[in-house]
Amino acid sequence: MYIKRQIEETILNSSATFPVVLLTGPRQTGKSTVLRHLKQPGRTYVTLDNPAIREAARSAPDLFFQRFPPPLILDEIQYAPQLFPYIKMIVDERQENGLFWLTGSQVFEMMKYVQESLAGRVSLLKMYGFSQAEKEGRTALAFPPEQKDLIALASRQSPKSAEQIYQSIWRGSMPRVITQPAMDVENYYASYVQTYLERDVRLITTISDEGQFVRFIKLIAARTAQELNLAALAREIGVDAKTCRRWLDILEITGLVFELPAYSGNLSDRLIKRPKIYFMDTGLAGYLTGWQSAEAMLNGSYGGAVFETWVVSEIMKSWWFNGKLPNVYYYRDRMQKEVDLIILRNQQLLPFEIKKSANPSHALKNFPAVEKLAVEIGFGGVLSLSPDLLPINEKYWQIPVSLL
Repeated sequence: MYIKRQIEETILNSSATFPVVLLTGPRQTGKSTVLRHLKQPGRTYVTLDNPAIREAARSAPDLFFQRFPPPLILDEIQYAPQLFPYIKMIVDERQENGLFWLTGSQVFEMMKYVQESLAGRVSLLKMYGFSQAEKEGRTALAFPPEQKDLIALASRQSPKSAEQIYQSIWRGSMPRVITQPAMDVENYYASYVQTYLERDVRLITTISDEGQFVRFIKLIAARTAQELNLAALAREIGVDAKTCRRWLDILEITGLVFELPAYSGNLSDRLIKRPKIYFMDTGLAGYLTGWQSAEAMLNGSYGGAVFETWVVSEIMKSWWFNGKLPNVYYYRDRMQKEVDLIILRNQQLLPFEIKKSANPSHALKNFPAVEKLAVEIGFGGVLSLSPDLLPINEKYWQIPVSLL
């Protein structure tokens, strides 16, 4: 069963204006599936997962493109970076858009070749697991939409219960988990981690102790939505901070986690500078931290952190799937006043709190700290399990997360 992906329009628009489109993201998020779905007659699909084809691409890239001329879909391009100079030559010679659609993980070696060979010739797009909007068959604007669009969406959407939201959080966003409801979630993610270690990690670096590396991943999952403290992580795992940083870079490059930077403005001497760390897929994070049901996750100690993680990842997807780069931060000062999310758009700061409660009280108590920054404050509010979209005051609204 194919579920329409929001990034489809972005891919086609990019293909009409760039000779090369490169779709990156974690494994098993549907990159090759969406490109094959969009494939027009005359465009060949080739995967470098095939050992014979991969070896031909590496050993004789010039002959490879005689056998497989563009327009072409090249899946898993990171396995044959030798092709990049020849892609550049073909692009420069033909001067046509839409010649190559590529998929790959953002490994160091591949991105180095992209920057060296295809600068100005390639549209880089990010793809992750399904967003909530995609699962419901609707299109989501980059969050937050205009108030009128938010009101229109609320009039069409039925509110979701906390149990429904946490079922989605617990299962995660991977296509196979979504399209196969009978899938054993624990077995799926166990297999995912093993494949990730055997293929993605080994493509980037050598890990001398895989057990220790898996423990590190679990520690990061347990600290999702928290400030990143590499020194504390290094002490707990028993490695030096340099190794800890290298391992975290691997998780970021392969799309498993991302860092949310701290906002720094004119009061930068008063602000905390550490980023926060988030898992992109809450199903994987829940598996790594041992939560075996949505009900346990909802009622357990992890419930608030994984809820914030899910909300932030949904917002990031709403930007990336529309082909836009989000300017997203969090705010915390040395007085421990924190605002979970700040979106910088059109020279305005849009502040949002994220609360697991259906009726959050005092949710706006730290907004005055942001309002003191020398930047115009725009539309914001509280993202929560509330069933209703309601104004709190002229500028801030109570926003159900079911509208993401």
